[in-house]
Amino acid sequence: MKKKIFILILIIVFFSLGTWGLVKAVSLYKIVSVEKAQSEIINQVISSHQVEEIKKEAVVDPFGDDNITKILLIGLDSRAGQTQGHCDVIQFVTIDKIKQSVVITAVPRGTYSSLPFGKGTTSSDYYVSNACGLGGLEYGIEQIEKILGEPADYLVVVGFSQTLGILRNLKLPTTETLQWLRQRHVYAIGEPQRARDHSTFLKYLLLNFVPKENSSINKALQYITYKTINTDLSFAEAQVLLESLSLMDLSNNPDRIQLTMRPAYIVQDIQYIPENLKESLDNTSGTLRTILSSSTYTNLSLAETQAKLFNIIESKKTDPDFIAWAIKNNFWLQIEDKEKRLAIQFYFLENYIPFVSSTEERGSLISDYVLEMENRGESEWAKKGRELLAKEIQQ
Repeated sequence: MKKKIFILILIIVFFSLGTWGLVKAVSLYKIVSVEKAQSEIINQVISSHQVEEIKKEAVVDPFGDDNITKILLIGLDSRAGQTQGHCDVIQFVTIDKIKQSVVITAVPRGTYSSLPFGKGTTSSDYYVSNACGLGGLEYGIEQIEKILGEPADYLVVVGFSQTLGILRNLKLPTTETLQWLRQRHVYAIGEPQRARDHSTFLKYLLLNFVPKENSSINKALQYITYKTINTDLSFAEAQVLLESLSLMDLSNNPDRIQLTMRPAYIVQDIQYIPENLKESLDNTSGTLRTILSSSTYTNLSLAETQAKLFNIIESKKTDPDFIAWAIKNNFWLQIEDKEKRLAIQFYFLENYIPFVSSTEERGSLISDYVLEMENRGESEWAKKGRELLAKEIQQ
């Protein structure tokens, strides 16, 4: 029926505009047909990728024979362009499916650790955070596991940019939360209390953001978050863990989450309350800014820190190594202005693609981008991603 109507329109155009009009109409029909076919191909590529990555059934059980899995979470403090950094956050999460429990063990970053020969120059170098920064991440993990007395089954590494993105996705205050997580000088005990606060924050996330049911919308958003972090967990395995946590009904059973520390310290349980963060920070750290050195509190405004960020991007935006690093670390997530953040993200993607040799990887990167933009409701940027994918298909 639709085809008949379209033919009728062509006939009307012919009698209205003559032969030249018909030629133009036929040309338009061909263009529309080609664009429609191309659009269908793009949809198939994205849909296939979505089915493979998001909707696939879990084939591997991340729990061992004892129904326990152990995940080492590391927050890496690396600067722009650095390939490795200090282990600034160290949290060991043990999930017991039978006992319906979660144990979060914090390791203060100032805990003593040996270093590779020749790396340490002062006594303050021999911290486990420096084991990652000076010895490399793999060496650092070995030292962390020695402190814990047991190995991890899986590793999750999150950098500064990824943390900002996750906080933004969860609609939690970004700047204030980071300040709350980083402060240690306000405590007499310092680093151990800071490490405990990290555990408290993880507990808050488990209590408030583990979904009751795993709808297709939830799964898509989880996939976006999953692609933000670095982990050896597959998405399917992460889904199994999330389902197990959901069945524990943690929000109604907070006692099922226990917090510990290695080595042990006497610390406080300081509640994380997003609505009260600004007031809490002003009360606890306001006077310290007048006492501590400028290296601790730089007093840079948000505008100044953002300006420094854009200066880095401007000076390195044509450097292939920096572009690759920015893609791996989601560097654009540090940008506060939404439109600028989206523009820089697309710039990095568009300029990274030519350096990717694998056709499959290029398609996967662009498909992930389109899925992210569509799930965020960013239709204009999703369109740009589809256009980029169309160029990739045509090559």
